Amino acid sequence: MGKIGFVTDSLSSAAQELMLVCFRQKLSAAMTAAKIKAETGEDVAERTIGRRKSEWEANEKRRKSAREQMQDLLDAMRGGNHTASEMVNALAIESLMRDPEGFIDSDPIRMQRTSLLAEQVRLKRDQLDLKKREVALNEAKFDLLKRQKDQAIAEVEALEKKAAAGESISTEGLKKIRDIYGIGQ
Repeated sequence: MGKIGFVTDSLSSAAQELMLVCFRQKLSAAMTAAKIKAETGEDVAERTIGRRKSEWEANEKRRKSAREQMQDLLDAMRGGNHTASEMVNALAIESLMRDPEGFIDSDPIRMQRTSLLAEQVRLKRDQLDLKKREVALNEAKFDLLKRQKDQAIAEVEALEKKAAAGESISTEGLKKIRDIYGIGQ
């Protein structure tokens, strides 16, 4: 559990956790103070709880906003509007805007490495897409060859029946077989 702040830091961890539970349940400061007194026996002023509740609500609002922004970025990425490296850059810019001094201690090499890893992920995804397209193309070629073979077999069988019946094989029948395989005269 994170620090609540000031006077409430001296409360037991059970009282601090109970205070957070009350904040989540949106109980008033008076009800929270009474509940802490009843369950832990510790006294806390209502105005102290009110200040901590205001701080907690502001932090929750920031967290909710950050979650919504992250969800929007993820939705955009899943929708194909962003590459992985663009996502890393967007997150870095967003983090820098939120806390301009937060990047002072950051390791630029680690950030570059993260960006490179994101780009590798994008490249691998593109390679996978190409492989999928290649497999689909090969399947289509295979299906075409199979159809050609089946057509040629049917034509040859028809010509064999003619020959067995004593009929002559016409050049038209041979032309059909050549056309099936794309063999010109």
